[in-house]
Amino acid sequence: MTKLVRPDENTKFRVDYGWWAERGRDVRVLIREQLCPDCIARFEGYTDNQDIDWVDPSTGEVTVVDGLRYSLRECCSRKEDYLTRTTPVATAVFRVLVADGDTPLSAAEIQERIGKSDPKTLLRILLGQEMRTHYGVRPILE
Repeated sequence: MTKLVRPDENTKFRVDYGWWAERGRDVRVLIREQLCPDCIARFEGYTDNQDIDWVDPSTGEVTVVDGLRYSLRECCSRKEDYLTRTTPVATAVFRVLVADGDTPLSAAEIQERIGKSDPKTLLRILLGQEMRTHYGVRPILE
């Protein structure tokens, strides 16, 4: 018998890139919409997957990463207007998850970063239809 796990404020969430692929959708389209004007200009001729080599500053390990996600993490997310009080909550959640290098985060951790709502309300948003069907955000249930 399988034990059902009910997500709570400490349950970790992530963008499920497999979900996007299973539906024949390209998450890069949504990621590109989150880019700052400088990065949008940089990727103006972007037509396909543009991977880049990224060197981890603490280990020196070289990893091939998606250029859009890298730009979002290393440029856009560091700008003052990346998350504002007018940024929709669902968009802010997606931006935080992608910009954090795909590290799973809990509702409480996300709430600290976006400064909106409270963890219980954010949990309801994370479990809502929009996060699943538009952003591909899923809980990690173990």
